[in-house]
Amino acid sequence: MNARIEKYLKAYNLVQLAGWLLAIISLPLNFLFAFYTICIVQLLSVLEIYNAHKKWNNSSPFFCFIQIAARLFVLFFSFILLFVSIFRKIPFLYEDIYIMLTAWCIAEIIRYAYYVTQLFKQEIKLITWLRYSAFIICYPVGLLSEFFVLYTVFKYNDVLAVKILMVVVALIYVFMFPKLYLHLFKQRKQKL
Repeated sequence: MNARIEKYLKAYNLVQLAGWLLAIISLPLNFLFAFYTICIVQLLSVLEIYNAHKKWNNSSPFFCFIQIAARLFVLFFSFILLFVSIFRKIPFLYEDIYIMLTAWCIAEIIRYAYYVTQLFKQEIKLITWLRYSAFIICYPVGLLSEFFVLYTVFKYNDVLAVKILMVVVALIYVFMFPKLYLHLFKQRKQKL
């Protein structure tokens, strides 16, 4: 890898790590600030697909695309509907969104901490173990929370096209999550 690409990857992963850390620290203090921070770092993560495509990391471009697309969909489509129309009507929804964002933050902080240590050629066994183990809990928790958001949009939105879209997205989740989850277990077996 040439020096410019390595510098870019170090900067990118440090920015992502800092963004996710800022989000999880601010989540209990200022939910909207944390939410906007997550939107920014999640949008920035679109670069991850390009990085994987160029083989600048070990990620699969396909799995990167699926995960990033799902999160962006939840953030920018579902949340807009929730905040604009029904968030105030469903008080328990806040707790579910909070849990989902917390699971995302934990998973991403671990992932980017791992990438940063690798790029700086440091081996920290705890971070490596967390990188290939924390997903076992974080991904299902995040997925269930995302499903609940989709279900809530489906239930409380009266637009037929939105209901159809929620069903299609839910079916994609059902089909793709096992593939992604098993892929992560395969990576875990190789690394641990």
